[in-house]
Amino acid sequence: MTMQIKKDKLNKAFFLLSIIIIVILAFLLLQKRFGLYFKKAPFSLKLVRVIGAGYHLKGPAGVAFGRRNNIYVVDSGNSRVVKFNIRGRYIRQWGIEGKTTGEFMVPLFAAAYGNPERIYVVDSGNSRIQVFKPNGDFVSEFGISKNQNRMLIQPTCVAFSGGKIYVANSGADDIEVYSKNGNFYEKIGNSLIKSNIGSALSAKINGSHKGGSGSAGKKTKKGKKNKKHFNFSNRSNKSAVKNLAISFKLKKPVSIAFSKKYIYVSDYGLSKILVFNRQFDYIGAIGIKGQSGHMLYHPVGIVYRNGYLYVANYGRSILTVFKLADGYNVVKAYNFGTPGTGKNNFNHESNISMSLNGKYIAIADTNNNRVLIYRIFGS
Repeated sequence: MTMQIKKDKLNKAFFLLSIIIIVILAFLLLQKRFGLYFKKAPFSLKLVRVIGAGYHLKGPAGVAFGRRNNIYVVDSGNSRVVKFNIRGRYIRQWGIEGKTTGEFMVPLFAAAYGNPERIYVVDSGNSRIQVFKPNGDFVSEFGISKNQNRMLIQPTCVAFSGGKIYVANSGADDIEVYSKNGNFYEKIGNSLIKSNIGSALSAKINGSHKGGSGSAGKKTKKGKKNKKHFNFSNRSNKSAVKNLAISFKLKKPVSIAFSKKYIYVSDYGLSKILVFNRQFDYIGAIGIKGQSGHMLYHPVGIVYRNGYLYVANYGRSILTVFKLADGYNVVKAYNFGTPGTGKNNFNHESNISMSLNGKYIAIADTNNNRVLIYRIFGS
């Protein structure tokens, strides 16, 4: 009798274990199928969460995804940083208006970077970058200097690549580069930027895809036109070269993004995204200034990921996304959102951030006093 009871218990244990294994396998299979669906679906964004209601955000200008999909919101109007999880649950906050360490004057941007993770806050009004632990403890600051050629003036963005820190020094129309420890490395100003458009144009001739652009052709040996796309306005080659030679000058750079080969700079004054190689030679520009189609008008935050360049088209209160080939040739463009105060509207959105896994994008909808979280499909 005792042996039978033990046998029954053992059978039940095996049965429960089998059910658990089947459930886990089914979950993994469904997750894989959904993952494949997300990748194969047409490129689109779906609003999944709105953060801000009940937390009295006032002009949030920056947003940054950290590890575990935590979200750091630069609440500019309240001179603080507010931390949420991906579900919009409040975790903590730090900062008040002021000039000492841990205080802010018109903070505009934040980025989570490093191991251990550090939160870099662009304290624009104090012309410095402050660095914090994820719990808000102050670590260090940099950018303040008695040397006028090394000081930050109203910076707007901080980005990271190749072990260096890049700062969009908007008030001085240049970009300053620092070591990973915050020590000044070099300044990239208009006088130091060289044009590399000659080599680019030898392979890529004037034109872009959709939204006010055309293409020019180069005859092959068979006499047929071999169309090449280049993301500029539709003009003759000579006028294009003349135009490109003067258009690279920075005029209020506000944001920086990187691909493996290129550096992208969002220029608020030019209403373009300037493209440079890793030596900071000017390659060309993405976008045409205007307020229709896929034109840009005072772009601010940008993010590059998997061949897509996401642009907070601030002056038009829309999000514009460019699908790129070879890093800088526009092959397709999309607009998301419309101006307004509703669920899927923007009111001068300032900055954007993408989660580490590339599944979500967060947008600081500044004048609507909120942050919008979107799920990305098809990229």
